[in-house]
Amino acid sequence: MTLTILILIYLFAVCLALSLLYGPLRKAMDPEHRRAAGTIMVSVVLGVLFMFPLIGALVPDGPVCWFFQKWGNIIAGYMIYFFGMLLVVRIIEGIVRLRRRRRTGEKQPISRKYAIAVLAVLFIGAVAINVFGSLAAHDIKTTFYELPRETLGQKEPLRVVLIADTHIGVNTTPDFSEEMVARVNEQNPDLVVVAGDILTSSYGAMRQPDAYSSILSQIKAKKGKYVIYGNHDVDEPLLGGFTFVGAENAHRNPEMEQFIKDCDWTLLKDDVVRLPELEGLCIAGRRDESRPGDGVKERASLEELLKDTKPEERILLLQHEPSDLEELDRYGIDLSVSGHTHDGQIFPGNVLTRILSPQSYGMKEWGGASVIVTSGVGYYGPPIRVGTISEVVVIDFK
Repeated sequence: MTLTILILIYLFAVCLALSLLYGPLRKAMDPEHRRAAGTIMVSVVLGVLFMFPLIGALVPDGPVCWFFQKWGNIIAGYMIYFFGMLLVVRIIEGIVRLRRRRRTGEKQPISRKYAIAVLAVLFIGAVAINVFGSLAAHDIKTTFYELPRETLGQKEPLRVVLIADTHIGVNTTPDFSEEMVARVNEQNPDLVVVAGDILTSSYGAMRQPDAYSSILSQIKAKKGKYVIYGNHDVDEPLLGGFTFVGAENAHRNPEMEQFIKDCDWTLLKDDVVRLPELEGLCIAGRRDESRPGDGVKERASLEELLKDTKPEERILLLQHEPSDLEELDRYGIDLSVSGHTHDGQIFPGNVLTRILSPQSYGMKEWGGASVIVTSGVGYYGPPIRVGTISEVVVIDFK
């Protein structure tokens, strides 16, 4: 999508939101329609706040850009719920007033008390949702799954910890990463696998790479720590969560690979590694489907990725997006683990993703392959979770 089209869509959405608000706002502030200055002033202030994400997308990477991105993300959380609920209220109002007009033939204007009450309730509701959503986003849960050890050909019990979507960036802090590392280490894992989206489309926005790598390197795993890149582990501008550059222009910061090494993680880029100490278990790590990065136009297919594996070998597939699910069994994949979806992150996104996606969350069997998709341990855009959880996933093979 081009920048011009994206800006026009965004500005249209802003104008629509402000137009929904103008009527009840003016009724609450200027019921006699004598002076609209106060209403216009509030609308202008809201319009300026709406511009924060746009400015953050257009200004080059740096402190100014990160300031507008940070506060734009926070503001977006409040705007989404305030104006989303306002839209529902205005639709219901319209239906009720239309039915009443058909029945009585008279227009029924809204009262000032009603307008004040609605705006107050929506404001308080948006604040409450965001406060509780922020608490939920920063409250890391531990989710457990259990599979037979034969799934990965193990003779002894094996514990694998899956994390994804840390989305380090303008709205994160090292303290949150420390909490995540503590939760992982509490589980005493044999293996740790990281399913991508370590960053949020800007290496520089991490601001303290040495602090983060020092913290993340403290993850302990007896048999290794493996990571892949996700679609946001590149440097590219974002507006409202969408990018306006093609995959060929989404470049990975050259310091990113050193950061991974400093985290003491093993990076897989369309690679397969064998672990003799785990009965020869193969870990296959795929590049991201939409943003393979590093000048690669298209990631390896499953056939290409697994061409050197043998039918009797057990395969754990690590891919950012839960894709090619119907093909997994065909290529002898025993377990596929992913993130990316965030389980929708905020209501009603969680409902929509579960309806529209083949598998947006949890564990499911696809033929002979087990698939686990985590909601992730971080957040994208607004630093909140509503109806979903931040989680560390523990997979026990017993």
